[in-house]
Amino acid sequence: MTKPLDDITAMIAQSRALGPDETLALRRVVWPDGRITANEAAILFELNRASSAPSSEWVDFFVEAITVYVVEQAEPRGYVSDENADWLMAAIDQDGKVDTLAELELLVKVIEKAENAPERLKHYALEQIRRAVLQGEGPTRCGGGLIPGCIGTAEVRLLRRVLYATGGLAPAHISREEAELLFAIKDATLGGQNAPEWQTLFVQAMRLHLMADQRFRALSREDALRLHAFMADTKAGVGSFFGRMFQSIGEPAGAAAKAAPVPATDEGISEDEDSWLQAMVEADGALDPLERALLKALAED
Repeated sequence: MTKPLDDITAMIAQSRALGPDETLALRRVVWPDGRITANEAAILFELNRASSAPSSEWVDFFVEAITVYVVEQAEPRGYVSDENADWLMAAIDQDGKVDTLAELELLVKVIEKAENAPERLKHYALEQIRRAVLQGEGPTRCGGGLIPGCIGTAEVRLLRRVLYATGGLAPAHISREEAELLFAIKDATLGGQNAPEWQTLFVQAMRLHLMADQRFRALSREDALRLHAFMADTKAGVGSFFGRMFQSIGEPAGAAAKAAPVPATDEGISEDEDSWLQAMVEADGALDPLERALLKALAED
């Protein structure tokens, strides 16, 4: 660790302040070249945990720097490795939950920025939002503005960003696990004073889960490495381009047709999806307003 960084971290640790001045000093020492070392990333997490009232300037710097470290500095760029995902969750999960707004914003930003990330990272982020909604604590509760059992505008926006981020299983894709998590949030907040945006998000996400092709498989980090290697190989002729490309990512030629979600056929949702939806709606023996809005939207499709 350099002497200037020693001095700044000691000052911040003593004052527990992370205001604009402290943030600017850290940015100049830690990030003069736009790269973050593993040691510097660990120090930024320690400072974030120690701060009593981090400024918006700190949150912006912390999120930007760690996102670059996790997403941009490993090859191939844009793909979060299993090791980086595990490191990030371990760094955040000191006591079993996200402690600060900066940490939750970081989780969401990494998933948004990445071309692909391990599914468990996205599930971890969604679970932290669920806890904030159900338990009335966590980063979206700063200032005591909301109470347990309600889902506010802040949580709706965070959920939307994670669910529709490109770094998850797929863009424009809601998995079965994600759909069931949204049902759990709905059931737990039925009596709360919820944001109007919540019903809109719930209905849109459920329709997307039920009506989109669930066979989508995002390009994994390993496939991306092979594809990047293929793109750098200029020895073979153009004639075998497509065959080599699909072989390099472990797919047969012609699989490109399955590379994006497609709308459901005129037959509507499948029998399996219909059975799942019926079980979810009938689980509590009553048809609540959000379920009614969902069924109406499906009937109009």
